[in-house]
Amino acid sequence: MPRKEVLRIFESVCRSVHRRGLKPIPFRFSTLVDPFPPHEELYRFSEYVLKIALDYEQPLIINTKSIKVVEIEGVKKLVEELLGRGLAVLQISIPVLDDVKARIIESIAPLPSKRLGILKVFNGCGYPTVLRLSPYIPTVLPTNEEEVEYLVGFLKDYGVKHMIVESLRIEREFMESIIKLLGISDLGFEGYSLREVSGLKPIVRFSKELRIKCYEVLHKYAVRSGLGFSTCKEGLFRFHTSNDCCGAYLLKDKDYVLRLTLWDIYRVGINPVKQELSDDLIRSVCRRFSRLCSEELSEYPKIISKPMKYHEKRLLRILKEPEVIKHIVPDLLEI
Repeated sequence: MPRKEVLRIFESVCRSVHRRGLKPIPFRFSTLVDPFPPHEELYRFSEYVLKIALDYEQPLIINTKSIKVVEIEGVKKLVEELLGRGLAVLQISIPVLDDVKARIIESIAPLPSKRLGILKVFNGCGYPTVLRLSPYIPTVLPTNEEEVEYLVGFLKDYGVKHMIVESLRIEREFMESIIKLLGISDLGFEGYSLREVSGLKPIVRFSKELRIKCYEVLHKYAVRSGLGFSTCKEGLFRFHTSNDCCGAYLLKDKDYVLRLTLWDIYRVGINPVKQELSDDLIRSVCRRFSRLCSEELSEYPKIISKPMKYHEKRLLRILKEPEVIKHIVPDLLEI
């Protein structure tokens, strides 16, 4: 889709939500593609997105590994204004603290030392920032108690408010290549894909046992230091400490709304295998955590309400499939 059309749709949605007096849903900016690529200085696409968000008071969860967020003055000013008005949370992703090893994992991305410098710039003004350990590789990123204690202390000094961990998920042959290049031992893998698809290579991740062992240490020191902590796409909710996993709770303006998630089902203590999930029960969960679901979705522009309705239906369908739950959110079965 052409960039101008994307901007037009985004502005239309933001304007519609704002004029209808609806609570805005924070947008992730972005997920699979960095919002501030090298050509941002030429096209200013993301700068326009930030300007629209500011004009219509649309909250953003900004996730980047690009130093363009501080190098481009127009972008930096808009991000600062959004953060200052409580309309954004800034997430910085790093795969490793060591600049040399970073070249193996992310060969063309800015070095971790430069990305951490972004935190210093924005935290110096007291703005809410989040560090994503992503993709997390045990023994490469802090793993033992001494390393984690140092990392968390470092983050506290930088003013970071929340830490997210997301382990590496990749095709097996590439996983083995990366492990070899990094000079670390075989850590043990398990399948990540729910099912194999013809023509596509299956995705693997580190074993559940290894991830739990590593996350226990990260969680322990995060809690001890007052940092929020969560995992991403792991289903290990036992380690979550905040209202949501992305850090949206750090937005100063609480007048926003999030969609219903598996995390909400977990924290009310519902084991879907043992307890039937009625419509009334789901609505009560939504009310308890101020989540957007059911008929309320119809009030929003169709371009966002339609996929969110699908998301809700898919979520409820998953809760009736024990084998799927076991794979994507194992902690739900241990309630």
